Amino acid sequence: MSKNKEQIVYEKFLELQQETHLKNQKKIRVGLKINILLPLVFLAISFISNRSKLVFLVLWIASLFGIAFYLLYVEYMDFKLQEQLKELGIMEEEAEAQALIGEEVLQSIDEIKSMGEKLKR
Repeated sequence: MSKNKEQIVYEKFLELQQETHLKNQKKIRVGLKINILLPLVFLAISFISNRSKLVFLVLWIASLFGIAFYLLYVEYMDFKLQEQLKELGIMEEEAEAQALIGEEVLQSIDEIKSMGEKLKR
């Protein structure tokens, strides 16, 4: 009976980690979209209005820092969760941490690097 309860707890914890990881991936996607759109909004407002451009420049810079700290926080919390899984023996010690930005982006980065190397030759 005890073994069954341990298995249930293990499965629920693993499921919770996977759900949290998926939610964090969505948060990263939203954060990256906001990182692109919000500065464009401030830029458009600064050109449309006749007010001081300095105010919009400061807001733009502050928003970029805020979004960057948010993205770092989400990534760090996901990393710490994966480290806890390794400590509890749920994940293998040698296993690499899962990236939040997705495999497509990582593959694109590898392709860009390989294209850059080809161009250098």
